[in-house]
Amino acid sequence: MNQMLLAVLIGVDFLLIVLVMMALRRKQDTPATVTILRELDHEHRLIKEMREAVREDLLQKHSEMKMLYEKVAMIATETDMELKTGAHSLSQEMEILLQDARQRLDEYLSQIDKRRTGLSSLLKKAQEERQALQKALSRGEKLTKFFDSTVPYQDVLEELEDKKYVDARHMLARGVTPTQVARELGLAESQVQLIASMNS
Repeated sequence: MNQMLLAVLIGVDFLLIVLVMMALRRKQDTPATVTILRELDHEHRLIKEMREAVREDLLQKHSEMKMLYEKVAMIATETDMELKTGAHSLSQEMEILLQDARQRLDEYLSQIDKRRTGLSSLLKKAQEERQALQKALSRGEKLTKFFDSTVPYQDVLEELEDKKYVDARHMLARGVTPTQVARELGLAESQVQLIASMNS
């Protein structure tokens, strides 16, 4: 809008100059011509002042727009930096949370593994105690038969011998050495070797 006004003022100024030139060519010194020339000169000064005012106004607006552009650019730069910083700090916080969650999960799994190992050892111990108890009960039954007068003594001895062979087979299957089996059950090592060869 200011540029359009400036163009109109320049056009009017040019028109006035043309009129002044035409009047000078006629060289008429009439009072009307002098009055017109004075008015034209006055109009020319007014137009010049208006043109200067418009030019100053345009310069001021240009300066204001430049300052506004610089402010917007600065705000955009600050916003961009804040966004980058915020994204970076958010990424760091997420990484810390993930590490914490992993550590807690590892600790929890480690505790579960320790408890499972403890339970396995307890179960194994309970099985061993159960087997020992069954063995003791079996021997107790045999001892009661031994002292029972209704059961013949020879049958009791045969049953005890059969039980030793069964126990020897079980011990060998568990991986106990033949020498150790012979010692624990009171059998000859050759008998234990024979039982071992029959099992394999």
